[in-house]
Amino acid sequence: MEQEKKSGAYLPRIEWAVLAFLVLMALGAVFARPVENFVHDLKMSTVSPWTDPPRDIVLVTVTEDTLKQFAYRSPIDRGFLAKLVTKIAAAKPKAIGIDILFDQATEPEKDAALKAALIEAVDKQGVPIILAEADKSDGLSDKQSAYLDAFSSGIGRGLVTLLRDPLDGVVRRMFLGRQTDEGWKTGFVAALAEAGGGVAGNQATGDKNEQGSRDLVYYRQGNAVPFAFTAYPAHAAAMLPPAWFAGKYVLIGVDLPFDDRHTTPFAVPNGVTAGTLPGVVIHAHGLAQVLAGDRVIAVPTPVVWLIGLAMCAAAAWLAWRPLPILFKPIVVVGLIAAYWAAGIAAFNRFGVDVPLVAPSILAAGGAAFSAFLAWRRDSQERQFIQQAFSQYVSPAVVGSILKDPESLRLGGERREITCVFTDLEGFTSFSEKLPPERTAAILNAYLDDMCSLFVEHGATLDKLVGDAVVGFFGAPVDQPDQADRAIALALAIDNFSQDFRRKMKEDGVSLGVTRVGVHSGPAIVGNFGGRRFFDYTAIGDTVNTAARLEGGNKYIGTRISISEAVVALSSGRVALRPSGIIYLKGKAEGIEAFEPLNRETMDPTYIEAYCEAYRLLKAGDEEAVTAFSHLVESCPDDPLAGFHHRQLAQGHRGADIRLSEK
Repeated sequence: MEQEKKSGAYLPRIEWAVLAFLVLMALGAVFARPVENFVHDLKMSTVSPWTDPPRDIVLVTVTEDTLKQFAYRSPIDRGFLAKLVTKIAAAKPKAIGIDILFDQATEPEKDAALKAALIEAVDKQGVPIILAEADKSDGLSDKQSAYLDAFSSGIGRGLVTLLRDPLDGVVRRMFLGRQTDEGWKTGFVAALAEAGGGVAGNQATGDKNEQGSRDLVYYRQGNAVPFAFTAYPAHAAAMLPPAWFAGKYVLIGVDLPFDDRHTTPFAVPNGVTAGTLPGVVIHAHGLAQVLAGDRVIAVPTPVVWLIGLAMCAAAAWLAWRPLPILFKPIVVVGLIAAYWAAGIAAFNRFGVDVPLVAPSILAAGGAAFSAFLAWRRDSQERQFIQQAFSQYVSPAVVGSILKDPESLRLGGERREITCVFTDLEGFTSFSEKLPPERTAAILNAYLDDMCSLFVEHGATLDKLVGDAVVGFFGAPVDQPDQADRAIALALAIDNFSQDFRRKMKEDGVSLGVTRVGVHSGPAIVGNFGGRRFFDYTAIGDTVNTAARLEGGNKYIGTRISISEAVVALSSGRVALRPSGIIYLKGKAEGIEAFEPLNRETMDPTYIEAYCEAYRLLKAGDEEAVTAFSHLVESCPDDPLAGFHHRQLAQGHRGADIRLSEK
């Protein structure tokens, strides 16, 4: 088993682990993006820290009520826009941003009036104005681009591009500008913020290495709806006090049901209708972000990889641990939940946008992969245990070990066991009288049934030594009823051996009796041996005592000898009679031994008389001589009563029996 572990049968090769992680990372990147977008939108609209944008942003919107005044809807009446610009510019705002694209001519007089109003506001009143700009990459034709350039000459411009996510069309990033053949073109929001003096140009546009965009901050109200910037309908602007525009950033755009509307993160908690905002409102969010210096802190890609690796490794380690199978997914889900809680808290407190989905997919995938390897490891361990112990113990015990491998600690441990030692009397001399083939057949038949009895009663087979069979209860798994099992096994062995002797005698073969010794006590149990060979066995005085109790049967005439330690652990369901207090060679203290009785064949009256005679014997009462004389007369075939009768006749008193042999 140890060699298998060292050779890598249990742990994957490092290159396979790396390959598995890379595959998981690729799958996470592919499948996580849509879900990650959803989670980002939910965080942005419900738990983001941005709830208080700058208050110096005012919207003037062209609504359906505004358009009802004109003969046509599009383009918007430029004479009206000229008056609107003049009115707002007179109030001295910080800057005016017009989110309306002037890419084609309308009525010449009105076009000229609007151009004049724009020039006057910029040159004479000193009000910065930024006009919406687009170019060929936005779909404008050469003619439209030429007209836009001519109309906007002498006035500030900014690209009004809105960056829609190609997966779902949601606007999540703010456009800063792009590099063109004509040089760098600044985005509408950045140009307006710079024109109004809110930020320097490099602060507004950011580092051009940002690829012309950054995460867009959406401001929200406490109930997860978009922040409501101050907005006035364009047709009512002429009647408003100039102070309402003074010192403000004024954005002029449209707020129409079907024009220039875009899906935002607020669609997740509020639905598509409430989560779709006019372009001018989205620009207002972007402008507020630039002015306030608010930014979504995106975690760098290498850090994302490290987070994914850490999550995958942590989940894999948890899944690899020898935890209950149903507990593993709970632990892994708990790990992922804790990571999500930390990620949401980081976004809520600091605006740090930690990817949640991809690392979670990696964690789940790593846990699943590791769980598979753990299952394979455990399966191999189960196979090892099953193969190793199926030769020793019953299937029930093997099953118990498989359910709880921790109950088995190889290498030797102290356990309380009950050892059963058997021996077939006179087999050595018997085998010399028969041909080897005949001897082997008889011995194999005998041992096969004997071993089956051990297994059937839940014992662990220790060893076979010639015709002797040794086994024990209480290891490798605990058996609280080990004493009862051992007594039942001893009786089953006695019944089998006596029946086996009768069958052999019918075949002309005379076999001796099978003697059994049973003792309970501590022992060291485990695999003992060398690297090439080991044996699961029990060692200690308990085993030796059981063996010597078995040998003591020959001396006192019994076939089964059970120690008082076994009797003390038993439930008392089996009838027993005391055999005597046996002093094993080299032992200062005696062990009171008992003989189990078969209730179906025993004579209760005789057993009662024997127990009374034994009581007298143990007490040293002279009446014991008479009592045992009566027993021998009534049942001359009882070898134990005959043994005590002979002992008394030779002058021995008491129940002590001293064995001279080991």
